[in-house]
Amino acid sequence: MSDAIQFLASIGRTPLSPLEYEAAVNAQVMDSRQVRALLDRDEASLNELLGGANKMVCAVLAADEEA
Repeated sequence: MSDAIQFLASIGRTPLSPLEYEAAVNAQVMDSRQVRALLDRDEASLNELLGGANKMVCAVLAADEEA
């Protein structure tokens, strides 16, 4: 798992103020582009840097019902 994903998973358990979040991001040892994306809260850039999927779709298709 990437450092950025591990970081996000760890802070997801603890609410942080904006200043605490910034300090926590800056304390991480990871690619500077990932740090920038985290600080900017730029999920598209972080997704690209981590090699994530370009687009995800969740769809629920209901079966045809006969009356």
